[in-house]
Amino acid sequence: VSEIVNTSRGKKPSSSNARNVIKELTQNGISEPADFFRQLPSFQVAYHRSGGRFEHASTMRYFSCKKLRYLWCDETKKFTKLHGLDVEVPSPAIHHAKGLSVYEQSIRRLIYGSNEIFIPLRGVLTLLFLEVLNPFYVFQIFSVVLWFCYEYYYYAVVIILMSAFGITLSIIQTQRNQRALYSTVKSNDSAVVIRDTLESETIETRFLVPGDVLEIPSNGCTMQCDAVLLSGNCILDESMLTGESVPVTKTPLPLKRDLIYNRKEHARHTLFCGTRVIQTRYIGSEKVLVKVLNTGNITAKGGLIRSILYPPPVDYKFEKDSYKFITVLGFVAFCGFVYTLYTKISRSVGVIKIIVESLDLITIAVPPALPAAMTVGRMYAQKRLKRNNIYCISPRAINVSGSIDCVCFDKTGTLTEDGLDMWGVLPKDSTNSFQIPLKDIGRLPMSDHLLFGMVTCHSITFVNGEMRGDPLDLKIFESTGWILEEANVSDETKYDMLFPTIVKPPRGDSRDDLNLELDVAYDNSNDIGIVREFSFTSALQRMSVITRKVSDNHFNVYVKGSPEMISSLCLAESIPEDFQTQLGFYAQQGYRIIAIAYKQLDKKLNYSKVQKIAREKVESELKFLGFVILENRLKTDTEEVIESLNAANIRSVMVTGDNLLTAASVAHDCGMLLDNQSLVTITAHPEKGNSSRFFLSYDISGQRQLTQSDIINDNDHRVVISPSDEKLKNGGGNYALMTESNSISSSIDTCTITTQLSGGAYEKEDHAHRITIEADQVGDHLAKQIACGSFRFALTGKTWSIVNEHFPELVPTITTYGTVFARMSPDQKQQLITQLQTLGYYVAMCGDGANDCGALKAAHTGISLSEAESSVASPFTSKNPTIACVPSVIREGRAALVTSFGIFKFMAAYSLVQFASVVILYSIDSNLTDWEYLYIDLFIISVVAFFFGKTSSYDGPLVKQTPSNSLISLAPLLSLALHMMVAIGIQLAGWYHVQAQPWFEPFNYTTDRELNDHGCYENYTIFSISCYQYLILAIVFSKGAPYRKSIFSNYGFIISILVNTALAIMLTLYPPHWLMEAFELVMPPEEEGFRFRLYLVAYGFINFLLSLFIEKVLVDEIAFKRLRYRWHNAAKSRRKYLMVQQRFLRDIQAPSDFKTVYGWSNEKYDY
Repeated sequence: VSEIVNTSRGKKPSSSNARNVIKELTQNGISEPADFFRQLPSFQVAYHRSGGRFEHASTMRYFSCKKLRYLWCDETKKFTKLHGLDVEVPSPAIHHAKGLSVYEQSIRRLIYGSNEIFIPLRGVLTLLFLEVLNPFYVFQIFSVVLWFCYEYYYYAVVIILMSAFGITLSIIQTQRNQRALYSTVKSNDSAVVIRDTLESETIETRFLVPGDVLEIPSNGCTMQCDAVLLSGNCILDESMLTGESVPVTKTPLPLKRDLIYNRKEHARHTLFCGTRVIQTRYIGSEKVLVKVLNTGNITAKGGLIRSILYPPPVDYKFEKDSYKFITVLGFVAFCGFVYTLYTKISRSVGVIKIIVESLDLITIAVPPALPAAMTVGRMYAQKRLKRNNIYCISPRAINVSGSIDCVCFDKTGTLTEDGLDMWGVLPKDSTNSFQIPLKDIGRLPMSDHLLFGMVTCHSITFVNGEMRGDPLDLKIFESTGWILEEANVSDETKYDMLFPTIVKPPRGDSRDDLNLELDVAYDNSNDIGIVREFSFTSALQRMSVITRKVSDNHFNVYVKGSPEMISSLCLAESIPEDFQTQLGFYAQQGYRIIAIAYKQLDKKLNYSKVQKIAREKVESELKFLGFVILENRLKTDTEEVIESLNAANIRSVMVTGDNLLTAASVAHDCGMLLDNQSLVTITAHPEKGNSSRFFLSYDISGQRQLTQSDIINDNDHRVVISPSDEKLKNGGGNYALMTESNSISSSIDTCTITTQLSGGAYEKEDHAHRITIEADQVGDHLAKQIACGSFRFALTGKTWSIVNEHFPELVPTITTYGTVFARMSPDQKQQLITQLQTLGYYVAMCGDGANDCGALKAAHTGISLSEAESSVASPFTSKNPTIACVPSVIREGRAALVTSFGIFKFMAAYSLVQFASVVILYSIDSNLTDWEYLYIDLFIISVVAFFFGKTSSYDGPLVKQTPSNSLISLAPLLSLALHMMVAIGIQLAGWYHVQAQPWFEPFNYTTDRELNDHGCYENYTIFSISCYQYLILAIVFSKGAPYRKSIFSNYGFIISILVNTALAIMLTLYPPHWLMEAFELVMPPEEEGFRFRLYLVAYGFINFLLSLFIEKVLVDEIAFKRLRYRWHNAAKSRRKYLMVQQRFLRDIQAPSDFKTVYGWSNEKYDY
């Protein structure tokens, strides 16, 4: 906890004196506020708590954690997070545009710090120190020191070189990641601030503090702080935060006494740090001013960087289990250590020899080469990914990707191409029926109101000579061929103009061009002026414009939006009878459908009245004109990839910042939502008269299976009534959405449906979260749908936040069954990832924007399709911008996980086998010789481990069964235990077999110890058998399909096995004389003992057959595939989502329980 204390007394310095001091200090290279205040007679620190007023204090206690500061509050006796001007600040306080003096700016900077996002760059020595502190490497250092004491130099040097190689690679990669993030975040700029004297001054942006008033330059800039717009308009590119490349227009914050600024509610008035101001617009000579809300680490960009630097901890389960397993091996080593001490002391062995050999037993039981072997396996996987243009900056993440059972996708730029493509239009004729669809927009009559709506109802504007706007608006307008012209003034002054935009028909032929060149007047009777625009909002699902044709003496209104909303605003007689049929037909094919309507305003309305008319009056009693049909094309690989993930039982989730309806359509198209699944849209609503109370409505949409549907608007509430199949239709059943008690009647063909709906059937203390549908057949049908899992949830980020805050008990169910999460902010994306992980999913996130950074970092596996900011936060980056990389990463991850398991089991088993060999030999005070150790460790184990991981991933389809990711589970533990029993049993069999031979002479530890000789018949037997066992273990632990290719495709591995097998047989049967001397082998007599040599080879073959049976039958088939599920208990499983699903299905089957949780009964369906 730090304290800033004022130790001087006196008058507050004047602004001019303070400026002079700062100028002098800056020229001398000093720019910190503390240095400035040392030369002032007095100072106080300033900070904001609430209300827009800054409190001053001579002493302030605070601490910093994860780049955020927490201040001590004497009133609450708590530390509270330091805020800028974005918390509980009324609009008048923000609009107080008086700037800050240099002194006030400086004392605020004492608390808020420099307006910089600092990325710490750790040096090589620091990284080396942190890397070496890994428990494995600490043990390696201990082992190497011991080996040098034991004069076991060769293998020690090999281990040092392998470990140095792994540590060097890790440090190089970490430094690259640090520099990449630093270069992404580092930004130096200047800004024009308005002082308290209303003078302008240019300063470096790092000196900005909350409360500063800035002037935004007309040519734009990159925002270095969060600020709220006070005057003028700004057009921003917010792709860095939202991922959407659509320019956003920001308007000034309204000046209202009762308006309290809220960052989310007033986002359209806020310029966020990291976003780029493309252009400003102002009235006359008025400046575009903003007030700084947040600086440094508490800005929007600061939050993004914090999510990269401090992500939620990823559960590297394999690594955790490996530490536990090493602990078990350590316990085994300790038992061997105690046994060795006892046997050596009982034989009066020298103290030094006892200590060295006892400690050496620990290095045998716990393999020091394990980290190097694991590193080599991941290195091969990394190289294979690189060949597929997938770059990995965190090899640890490769193993984790093998456990992935849920993949979250961004939509735009990830699943789909950027933008929409025009398909055509479906106009309505004079008989109130739909015409045939027109794909050529040029065939629309020049006097058609549908055409006029397409060319005027948009928010397109010119920025630096280029048309910019929503991609949907641009695509529709460009398809018409019309020309957009704005008033002949500079872009910056196009603010709140009365008549700024005109649209003109396309020029028909070369005569129009000639007339234009000759300045000959052309017929402008079809030119249309856009007088007023009502912007699109997702809540209203529409936008509208008021226009006037040059040749007309009245104004027209054109409204564009979702078909459901537009139809509810139209006169009933203007809606074609087959409206729902046509809508359902195109919706089923996944098209994006936009409806357009219009009406003629009263001729008495003039320009000034048009500017004041209320939106509600404009957008009413409309006449329906037709549909505009667009398609958001999926990327070429999207459907195939989603299908492969579905086949592998890997859940796919869409988490996007885009519109919910668009996201739902894409989810249907790409296969995330299957044809037999209904989408249940959850929407949170505040209660009337009490905005702090909420309830949830569930819109059950089975549009892909509907035969009919009807949409009614009753008291501004949308009600969807849809028979789901013929049985329900004949029985009068329906699905319905309602927010409060109403009686709805609708006629569909010859079937009349009358349904009572009421809200608040389930009451909590503060909230109600379902509606009641009194329709037995609907309830029964939907219950069956839910029971068989044929539904999925969809919701927006706004609803997600409300559910998390007010309905936390529903979060697990919604997260488990949710498929479409739309309008999600970067923070909400990260929250969803974390929630999925909490439920036990292993989550991958695939995205292409900076707004995905937090989610990419939080996920177990982050895959970026961009080389920009998101690649810094993501372990994987694909050069191919399609989701085809996802199965590749999962496939390689599964192969790497199986490889890691195999290598770990192999190294552990090798250690235990060698441990058993040494303990057996220690019983007669013998041991393996130095060259035997070296041959086993270097030529068998190291060579086999090096090639072990080279087996490529399986190139067939992904299978449903994910490989085991837990070392502390039935299959791996049973595997190791059985193999060890067989290995030790075979060694003991050979041990007693050799002692029963007539030519056998027992080892005399008293005589041979003086000669420092370990060679004996027992040594030869144990060494020969163990050589076969190491190779056998390598073969049985090297798994093939369905996660890796056959080991026969790994030529290096096969050759190393064959060569070592040949060497082992040679050493058993006929070793050369020089090898016999080097290995100190005491061979059985050639005539009498040759049969025993053959027995040793037979022992190896028997061991191979037994080990193969254990691994392939007992472990893989019985323990892993059968007993694993038979003994599985969902209640105790770490995969909590299984329990959520189980409880949900149980509640449906037990009506009394389900009624308690979800409101179900035999008489009505509450949801």
